[in-house]
Amino acid sequence: MGAIHVQSPIRRDRLWLLNALAIALLTLLGAAGEALGYDRLLKSNTSKRRTHSLFRQGCMLYDLIPNMPEQRLVPSIERFAVMLAEQTVFADTFGTV
Repeated sequence: MGAIHVQSPIRRDRLWLLNALAIALLTLLGAAGEALGYDRLLKSNTSKRRTHSLFRQGCMLYDLIPNMPEQRLVPSIERFAVMLAEQTVFADTFGTV
């Protein structure tokens, strides 16, 4: 954000809010994928420890969604929806949208 100039502080704050929401949603997507065991498909080694952050896993899963087989996509979206509903911040912010 330091590389761009935004004249209106209100617009800047809205951009920061959108950025924070995007990071939170991608992290939650990564957590949903890890809960389903998809994290083992994203790493190239056999390490037992987490090699990618939940945010990075969420970004990788988001990139894979268009070509993901339905038998993997449906459980991941369902798990993501359950985890999203458990987060009071998103439930209060978006309600039943």
